[in-house]
Amino acid sequence: MFATTKLSVTAPRVARRASTSRRAVSVSAGMRADSVQAMGDRVLVLADAAESQTKGGLFLASSGGAGGPGSSVTGKVASVGADVKGISVGDAVLVNGFAGTEVEFEDGAKGKFINSSDVLAVLSK
Repeated sequence: MFATTKLSVTAPRVARRASTSRRAVSVSAGMRADSVQAMGDRVLVLADAAESQTKGGLFLASSGGAGGPGSSVTGKVASVGADVKGISVGDAVLVNGFAGTEVEFEDGAKGKFINSSDVLAVLSK
């Protein structure tokens, strides 16, 4: 009844890109977080220090991050660009962990430059 036809299908070749792993950008030459101005719709968020002890008094083992790669992080806004609305310097914010460019300043402070749309929430004071 029906004729069967054998088709040979090959997937198109896709060029492989070089590794795109993200690494923290080291900012040096006397740069401090309070001397950097975010541009456009970007926000500089300084990461909160990880807690090392619970409210009940238990000490937590240090780990690479609060919850692994991409976990949401909290921090304090150090600088906002001119196009940012609703976020001010000094606000405590919740940020998408995958977003932005990580930076480390001369004094050891760590933070991220992110787009304002990557701020998930401004935390109440």
